[in-house]
Amino acid sequence: MIKNQQKYKGLVLRSIGLIVLVFAAFIYNQITSPAATHKSENSQKTQSVDSHLNSVHSLNTATATATGDEIINTKDYEQFWIWTPPEDDAKLSQAHTLYILQGEIRPPNIPYYRPNTNENAVHAALATLTPQGLGVRSLSDKKIWLVYRATSQEWSDEVMAQLIERLEKWQRAGNQVMGIQIDYDAPTYQLDKYAKLLRHVRQQLPAHYQLSVTGLLDWSNQAEDPQFMQLSDAVDELVIQTYQGTTTLTNYSRYLKKLENLPFDFKVGIVEDGQWQGAAFLENNPHFKGYVVFLR
Repeated sequence: MIKNQQKYKGLVLRSIGLIVLVFAAFIYNQITSPAATHKSENSQKTQSVDSHLNSVHSLNTATATATGDEIINTKDYEQFWIWTPPEDDAKLSQAHTLYILQGEIRPPNIPYYRPNTNENAVHAALATLTPQGLGVRSLSDKKIWLVYRATSQEWSDEVMAQLIERLEKWQRAGNQVMGIQIDYDAPTYQLDKYAKLLRHVRQQLPAHYQLSVTGLLDWSNQAEDPQFMQLSDAVDELVIQTYQGTTTLTNYSRYLKKLENLPFDFKVGIVEDGQWQGAAFLENNPHFKGYVVFLR
């Protein structure tokens, strides 16, 4: 009798042990399965990106507080550069002017990250247009500028025809198209050469379109130089950029003050969430036409 009870008890214990092992294996498989691992990795990546963005914003805010600067808030502005569609549609709805990326003009045999070197200039083919940015759409309540980044001043003959064709497509979609903007970081010592290219562009543009260019802060060092003034013969406006990447450049106000006697219209480019002390001295300048915010 006792032997039978011990035998039965042993069977029960072994059965319980087997159930525990099967359950443990099931739990382990769920934890280590590809789907669970992928979900965990995605969660970690999302948390990492969110954490990085929050850290950057917190760092900018803390630095701005320490220095007495403000953080550039898009709600305070109405002109924006649009490289990709913003997640917040309110930024578009409040805008009255949009500068919309449409392409890059560069030599096809030179990588985009190696512009403006003497070696590249010697070996570069004529620059061609690579379409980029937003497709044609109706934004009839906005003033629209089509923006083209450039890494070369030597363009193929086809480029201007393509730029004009794109302008007309946006116009036919019912938009108020102002013209094109060339985003080219021309070295200050080459401004005379750049002005020559811009005059050529201006001559080929239909008369009802305007020409805008972005400019480096360093250009203001030549604000009274004849080669800088040559730009006034070609462009309708200049947008001086006060940032590099996503960071506001230091001492920008010292450069901007040199634009006091600029004889043509200009705007000041700033970056979303960048630090800013303001430039109140520009407010009474008849040629100052406001700020353009680069959306990150």
